[in-house]
Amino acid sequence: MKKYLVAGVLVVAFATPAFAEQFFVAYDGKRCEMFSHKPKDSMNILGTYDSRHDAEKAMKKMSQCQKG
Repeated sequence: MKKYLVAGVLVVAFATPAFAEQFFVAYDGKRCEMFSHKPKDSMNILGTYDSRHDAEKAMKKMSQCQKG
């Protein structure tokens, strides 16, 4: 029973990072955008975040992302 528990813990430990999603905030000289995948090389990555909420919060504070 103990070896099944250890095997289960190891499977969960290695599988969990695969479910993590990263969000990228990038700037192309005209506008900021948020991506769930790495943007094209023509865009400057301003930051990488672990949640959509963190990325949106950071975009509000970035001077490049301010409209107007």
